[in-house]
Amino acid sequence: MYFRFTAGLILAVCVSMAGIWLEKQTLRLRREVSSQHYQTDVLIEWIVRKRLETQQLSAPLTRRIAQADQELPRSGVQAAGRQPRRVEPMPSTAPGDTARLRNPEPQLRFQRPWIPEGITE
Repeated sequence: MYFRFTAGLILAVCVSMAGIWLEKQTLRLRREVSSQHYQTDVLIEWIVRKRLETQQLSAPLTRRIAQADQELPRSGVQAAGRQPRRVEPMPSTAPGDTARLRNPEPQLRFQRPWIPEGITE
């Protein structure tokens, strides 16, 4: 009788210890994911600030180029053959365009290439 009671008690303790171990692992993984989300948010803010700074620094140069193009004297032949400058937008990669990426298998959020539309998935 004591043997069965001891075996049951040991079994209950082992199950509870395994549960505690699993909870610790889950919390550790959640902390890592949370840290990676935070790092992703910080990097996105950094990229946005750098793009804004780039646009602000390149705005005077763009204005000067536009003014120089308007001020240049053009002959009729040059004006007819010359096309106005156009800035083509960069093609964006939609989240569904994973077939064109190098590694199309599912990836975790922090392993994906930086796609602003794909971050909120």
